[in-house]
Amino acid sequence: MIQEWEPENGGAVVVEQIRPVTLADLEEIVRIIGRAYPGSELLTEANRPAFAQRVKDTIENDPHASFHGCYRDDKLIGIMKWFDFSMNVHGARMLTGGIGSVAVDLLYKKEKVAKQMLQSFLYTYRERGISLVSLYPFRVDFYKRMGFGIGTKIHQYKIKPSSLPYRAKGSISYLGLADLEEILACYNRIARKIHGMIARSERQIKLFLEQPQRIVVGSRDSEGVLTGCIAFRFQRAHEENRMHNNIAVEEFIYETREAFAQLLSFLHSQADQIQRILLSTQDEHLQHLLSDPGNGTDRLLPGIYHESNTSGVGLMYRIINVPLFFHQLSRQHFGTETCLVRFTVRDSFLPENEGSWLIQFREGLPQVVESGQAEVEAVMDISDFSSLAMGVVGFDKLYLYGLAEVDDETKLPLLQRLFAGLSKPICTTTF
Repeated sequence: MIQEWEPENGGAVVVEQIRPVTLADLEEIVRIIGRAYPGSELLTEANRPAFAQRVKDTIENDPHASFHGCYRDDKLIGIMKWFDFSMNVHGARMLTGGIGSVAVDLLYKKEKVAKQMLQSFLYTYRERGISLVSLYPFRVDFYKRMGFGIGTKIHQYKIKPSSLPYRAKGSISYLGLADLEEILACYNRIARKIHGMIARSERQIKLFLEQPQRIVVGSRDSEGVLTGCIAFRFQRAHEENRMHNNIAVEEFIYETREAFAQLLSFLHSQADQIQRILLSTQDEHLQHLLSDPGNGTDRLLPGIYHESNTSGVGLMYRIINVPLFFHQLSRQHFGTETCLVRFTVRDSFLPENEGSWLIQFREGLPQVVESGQAEVEAVMDISDFSSLAMGVVGFDKLYLYGLAEVDDETKLPLLQRLFAGLSKPICTTTF
C-alpha cells in the first residue's frame, strides 16, 4: 500500500508505503517498539536481545503472524504485527484478523502514522475475504474512534486459597514439553465449544511452555485424557517478607466439571504458603463459587457492598464487512425470530463498510437479501454494531444509551430478542 501526500505547511510530497518488514529492519523494529512502550523495558541490555530474537523468530518461522512497517521515503517510522486467527464465532470456525505491537517512532507522533497503518490492516484483511478483526487497545477511546467495539469485561479476583472449594486432587500432575500434544488437543477441543476462543498452534503452546518461571499442572480423567490445566507463576506478596507469596494464574482451562473441581482443589491446597490467588477471568458469576469473595481491600461500596474484584475492558472487536459477516454465520442462530430487519451502519474510518443491509432472519438464521419491506430499521456506529453482533451488549442497552436508533419503537423487543440469546465472547489468548 503506497500513499502520497503534501504536508499542510508545504514542502516536498511525502511518500509512505506499508509493507512487510525484513530482517534488515530488526534493529529499528526493536528500537521503535521499545521506545513506544517504555514500561516493557525492551531496550535494556537484559531484555533487548531476547526481544530481538522473538521478532526474528516471528519473521522467519511464524506462518500465522507477520510484522509490517510504515516507511516514509523508505525510512521505517511505524511498526505493527498482524495475526491470522481461527476463531470460534457463535459456533462457526472463522478466519479472523488480529493486530498488535502498533508503535510509531517518537519523532513522527501526531502525523497520522498509526491511522495509516490501521487502515492498511483493515483494507488488506477485508480484501482477503475476512469479516472480523480484533485487538488489545493501548487506549480504548483511540480504537473506538476507529470503529472497534468493546468486548467482554475481565474480572480480577484476589482469592484466599481456603475460599475455594476442596473436593479431591488425585488426578493432578505437572505438565511440560513432553505433554505438548495433549495440552494442544485439550485447548483446541475447548476452543471449538466456546464463542470467542482462538485456536492455537503447536508452536504457540511450545513457546508458552518454555518460560522457566511458569508452572503448569493438569487434570486427567479416568482414561488418562487431559481435560484441564492451570498455568501460573509465583509472585511476591510482601516487599519485606519473602515468605509471603501469591499465585498469579495465567491460564485456566477445563472441559469437564470434574477437571474444574480437581484444579480448584489444587489451588485450595496451597493455602499454607500462599496468601492470595490472582485470577483474571471473564466469568461474571465467579463470586458464587467462593466462600469469601472479598479481595482483601476491605472496601465497602455504597449500600454496604463488599469489594470482590476489579474489572476492566480490553479485547475489542471490529466487523470489517457487514454482509459477509452475516453470510459466514448463515448457519448460526440469532434467537428464534423470523423477521426482516434493515441495519444501517456508519463507518467513517472504513467507508467501504458503511451502508444499509436487509437481513432476513428465519427462525434466527440470517441471510442478506436484496429487497423487501423491513419490519424495523436499526441505525448505529460500526463499533457498537460489532459489540452487539458479538453478543457483548444487548440492543436494549444500546438504545437506552442513545447509541442505536430505530424507526419503530414498538419493535424494540424484537431486536432485543434477536441478540439476547448470544453468548459473550470468551478469549484467553493475548497477542
